[in-house]
Amino acid sequence: MMEELYKCASNDHSQVLLYLDPMHQIHNNENDYAWQPKGLKGTKQVLANTGRRRLNIIGAINPVTLQPTVLLTENNCCAEVIEAFLEQIKIQYSEAKTICIILDNAKYQRSYFVQMEARFLNIDLVYLPQYSPNLNLIERLWRYFKKKVMKNKYYQDYTKFENAVEMFFEKFEDRIDDMKTLLNFKFGIIKAN
Repeated sequence: MMEELYKCASNDHSQVLLYLDPMHQIHNNENDYAWQPKGLKGTKQVLANTGRRRLNIIGAINPVTLQPTVLLTENNCCAEVIEAFLEQIKIQYSEAKTICIILDNAKYQRSYFVQMEARFLNIDLVYLPQYSPNLNLIERLWRYFKKKVMKNKYYQDYTKFENAVEMFFEKFEDRIDDMKTLLNFKFGIIKAN
């Protein structure tokens, strides 16, 4: 089914395929693996802050054009925020005859109001099976985002953290080569006996 959707979207620019998923990023550092000289002498300290402010990044990625649609908010992720995001998508792809969005089963994304808003905007929502985040291509973008913006990074205050997130998306064109390798339809398939 996924490859059929992709072929449909890539052969006809009036049809848009998007993968949507919010990410909830806390203003704090995330430790990752790093190489260092052997022994304590080579150990580097990574500063941390005590802040717990969270930035919700509601995102969708077009696997054909590799263009993101992003909404940054400190508001809790809820049906109203997803509705506003669907409106933003409809504006960005106003020339499209059909818009198909692949997304997971989060309660606020399956809400009656989100589904009614999608119908009103003529957007098709396709929900992935439960416990299958590996089928949502935007998860690969989020992993890449964390590697570039969050892992082993320290932002002294929330404004610097927010600016780094905004800059990641403002300079997204510089990352297209990386996106071409990440956002493809090479899924590992496990067959049950």
